[in-house]
Amino acid sequence: MKPEKSLVAVLLSVAALAAGCAKLESDKAPPPTTTPAPAIATTGPHAVTIGSMVTITATTVNGSDSAYSFASADPGVATVDGQGVVTGVAVGETSISVTGATTAASTSHPIVVVAASDKSQIPYYDKWTMSAHADKTALPFNNWNKEGSVPVQCARCHSSEGFVDYLGGDGSTPKVVDKPAPVQSVIRCQTCHNPAADALSSVTFPSGVTIDGLGGEARCMTCHQGRSSGPAVDAAIAAAAPASDDEVSAALNFQNVHYFPAAATLFAGRAKGGYQYAGQVYDVRFRHVDGYNTCIGCHDPHSTKVRFNECATCHTGVTDVAGAHEIRMISSIGIDYDGDGNTSEGIYDELIGLRDKLAAAIKTYGSEHHTPICYSPDAYPYWFVDSDGDGACSASEAQAANGFKSWTARLLRATYNFQLATKDPGAFAHNAKYIIELLHDSIQDINAALVVPVDLTRAMRTDVGHFNGSSEAARHWDVNDQVDSTCSSCHGGQEGFRFYVQYGVGNVVPETANGLQCGTCHDKPGTDFSAIAMVPSVTFPSGVKRQEPGNDNLCETCHRGREAKATVDAQLATGKAKFMNVHYLPAGAVKLGSAVHVGYEYDGKAYAGPLTHVGGAQCTSCHNPVESHHTFQITDAWDGTCRICHADAGGDPKKIRLIHLADYDGDGSVTESLAAEVDGLAARVLAAMQAAAPAPGICYSPDIYPYFFKDSDSNKACSASEMVASNGFTAWTPTLMKASFNYQLSRKEPGAWAHNFDYIAQLLYDGIADLGGSVAGLTRP
Repeated sequence: MKPEKSLVAVLLSVAALAAGCAKLESDKAPPPTTTPAPAIATTGPHAVTIGSMVTITATTVNGSDSAYSFASADPGVATVDGQGVVTGVAVGETSISVTGATTAASTSHPIVVVAASDKSQIPYYDKWTMSAHADKTALPFNNWNKEGSVPVQCARCHSSEGFVDYLGGDGSTPKVVDKPAPVQSVIRCQTCHNPAADALSSVTFPSGVTIDGLGGEARCMTCHQGRSSGPAVDAAIAAAAPASDDEVSAALNFQNVHYFPAAATLFAGRAKGGYQYAGQVYDVRFRHVDGYNTCIGCHDPHSTKVRFNECATCHTGVTDVAGAHEIRMISSIGIDYDGDGNTSEGIYDELIGLRDKLAAAIKTYGSEHHTPICYSPDAYPYWFVDSDGDGACSASEAQAANGFKSWTARLLRATYNFQLATKDPGAFAHNAKYIIELLHDSIQDINAALVVPVDLTRAMRTDVGHFNGSSEAARHWDVNDQVDSTCSSCHGGQEGFRFYVQYGVGNVVPETANGLQCGTCHDKPGTDFSAIAMVPSVTFPSGVKRQEPGNDNLCETCHRGREAKATVDAQLATGKAKFMNVHYLPAGAVKLGSAVHVGYEYDGKAYAGPLTHVGGAQCTSCHNPVESHHTFQITDAWDGTCRICHADAGGDPKKIRLIHLADYDGDGSVTESLAAEVDGLAARVLAAMQAAAPAPGICYSPDIYPYFFKDSDSNKACSASEMVASNGFTAWTPTLMKASFNYQLSRKEPGAWAHNFDYIAQLLYDGIADLGGSVAGLTRP
């Protein structure tokens, strides 16, 4: 959204610096020990109509002046007399300089002149006056009154002059505040509407990560990004160098993210605003629906209020914050993040429930290790010694002198994330999944050191399938902060999928996604969810083009695989055999069987065609999006789909075995699940491959690319030292290449037993025979 160019406007903001804000500390900036310089503070209106007068009153802080002189920067707009009386002359904007006669200190008081009695000439004036940005009495603008000026460490966001100074709008060096700023200086028109602010489009977060291309909302994020980060926590721990995670160190202190760090929450894993635990994967920027993906998409830029009237378009009945707390969208229905058994409560309550569990873990840790601890959200430094051990901070305990000091590395990490979840009251809307991941991991880390851990057995960390933003399918491209054109059709969210459907080719998506968005598949999310993206046909990697009924084309665009018999044969024709990966979850390809020829179908053999199923053979016949609440899991859709015919399976689809009654894998069982039959056949393929492979042999790992490795110790299993890219298996032969393709197809399509058992079993059986393995006792469907 382009910045406003009108005479008067106010700071674009994610969330207000609330008047009820807790006592602000200077975040590592101790009060000056020397006498501060004199400063002039002014009070009085900033707007005057033509021909009318307003009075500016001046006072001196840290000094005394016998009188003051006043001067107008543009007498053609407004004049001022020696008593500070300003008269409007013409519509426009100017400023009045005020100088102390004794101290020579000076300041500037902005003035806007409008047409007589026409407040409409001041755009958004009424909205601005109702915002916390205009509240001159608020603590964020008065915390430093005793010192007489806002220190450089804080001036950027707690004074208009400091913000302009930081941007270089006063002619100074950008990205640094050069001097203290006046107290009681609210966020005014000129704060955000000046050439330097207009040019701002990037923000560097405390983690050191720079986010570019932000446009106008960079102004919001300059202040709503927090003042610390996960890397800063790590740096503090490294500097203290405790012997263990649970050793108390006097060199450790609580790390405070600061207040209203909405941008840190929004940009999540990219900005690294939270403490992200090693070995875990985190969501990145939360992508809302089109038009509501920026700070000012949801917040009015002048009042800073949430546009609840627009929220109601998708979130029926939501008219205020309390209603917003109850929002629970389809991607999270059925997921119990806090483990309380309630999956219908709002995502806000899930987040708060998990935060409460972390609070309990922290308190238990304090009791079991060193010193009982309690938390007070409104008293600095927030964490105190719980002297009476009741788990709550009393008024006498919540005193600076009683601040908690028995810090350990483990505790520092957890309390940092707890504070982030607390000090961004809009976290549930800005990026609930990221905060939930941070809280879950914090509890797990604290639990590792507890005798009595907090119960997380029913608490879910992430979503499933399409909405799992921390999965490899979503996060694989984070290193480059973009999804390349060969992968964006299925891994680039709405932007990538829609581009591919329209043009038939991929396009670079300049930002990684957190899985699918509503607009990926739905044409009119929020207003008509029955309007599904029209995909006329699907071309499989074999070259076969299909026009499937219903919405199957949409599903199969991504669930078709990326290699096929045709591409395997083409590679073999070069004389250079190698492993070729069919890709992941190619359910559509297996379901259609020999109609699309994705599996390696051996010459001279017959293979099963498309699946036939009494209950319907379309993707959503079983993976019903409505019944499953869009998890697409069969177990979640069971009662509305499968139970009608398969009640005897008791809700477990793998117990279904009605028409395939033979012993296919030769293990003597005709009652095991069909999934087990496929696994048995696949094991026979791998064994045949290992028997045929030249020394030192071959082993397989389902989770490590390139999957097949040299079996250096010849034990037929991949050890950690063998599962490295440099040890990838290279002695491929045509027979090994064909068999490995079908073997991988059976491993990467876990539903193959249901989607087309005959087809996958035929492919595996023929692979064993082609390798020279014994098929005695096996049954080919």
